[in-house]
Amino acid sequence: MLPRDSVSLTPVAATRPALPVGDPRQQAFARALANLVGQSMPADVLTKLPDGSFVVRINDMAARMPLPQGTQVGTQVPLTLVTVAPRPTFQVQTGQGAPAFAEAGPPLPEGAAPQSSPLAYLEGKEAAALTRTAALLAGARGVAQLPGGAADGANTQISTAGKMLGDVIAAAQKAETQATAAVGRAPLLGGPSTDAGAIAQALKDGLGKSGLFYESHVAEWAAGARPRADLAAEPQARGMPPPTDPNTAQFINLQLNAHEQGRVAWQGQLWPGRDMQWDVERDASGRQDVDDENGGTWQSSLRLRFGALGEVGARVVLSGGQLHIRLDAQDEAIKGLLDTHRARLADALDAAGTPLSTLTIHDDGQR
Repeated sequence: MLPRDSVSLTPVAATRPALPVGDPRQQAFARALANLVGQSMPADVLTKLPDGSFVVRINDMAARMPLPQGTQVGTQVPLTLVTVAPRPTFQVQTGQGAPAFAEAGPPLPEGAAPQSSPLAYLEGKEAAALTRTAALLAGARGVAQLPGGAADGANTQISTAGKMLGDVIAAAQKAETQATAAVGRAPLLGGPSTDAGAIAQALKDGLGKSGLFYESHVAEWAAGARPRADLAAEPQARGMPPPTDPNTAQFINLQLNAHEQGRVAWQGQLWPGRDMQWDVERDASGRQDVDDENGGTWQSSLRLRFGALGEVGARVVLSGGQLHIRLDAQDEAIKGLLDTHRARLADALDAAGTPLSTLTIHDDGQR
């Protein structure tokens, strides 16, 4: 789907949802909206939070989301649900020409600081991609409501590909749970390892063989640039249900998101018993004239749970040849332990030819 399956690194400006995508409350919120993709609905604006976002009521559910400047408490804002993966995203009618798009999530737990986990108000390339998605959804729903599939009497016909895409969208909405990431069915490594090279190769293989890039790999094989044996490791080569199967339809939706937004997500086990969530995003600034190796911006985020360290989150940003790392520890003690070894990390990266520009370590318990 993407021109090439780089697993390097998304932009510094990317934002996080109010709750992590895998959080049970976030998942329940997405499931409640799963069958409403493409539908318009009003949002009652209930209150404005200190960080500038709003609590609204959508389909009899409370949600937190950013809204355009000038939005008043007590009014209604017309929304259209565009997607629920990786998190519910709505098209917002601003009344100022082009629509905007905003992510939504359940309100934060009591006592949590809104500033610690902002929601995205999407603009630029991401908004352009969602505009096309919204138009496609509107067209697919409109065609489904017309007799015989004709859009304008007997003079207009929908192509076979268009009909199939409409069927895929409808099938994805029927899934009981909404997929937000490609799922690894087996651990990437057979056991714990401290071999950085082996871990890096396992990560690359896990993402590359997830099936998200299958079509581009087929094209490379056809051009003689990839051996056929590589394709056999991907799920499409092993046989998948038809596109109208809800699970297959959701996987296709993940591919479309990867192609449109330059973002992929994977979850599974790094090795047996070591669960991992991993996101890789490409420069979302909309610039198309940058060189990936010298001027591009990539971001890789992952969360791992260790026996001694607990859950540790890492965000790695590579921008213009500069490497920036942020680590999130679960408490002050673990933060201190990580901090004492920052020099070892810097030395190792320097020896690998990728000097560390910045390293920040945060205590999740203090946020």
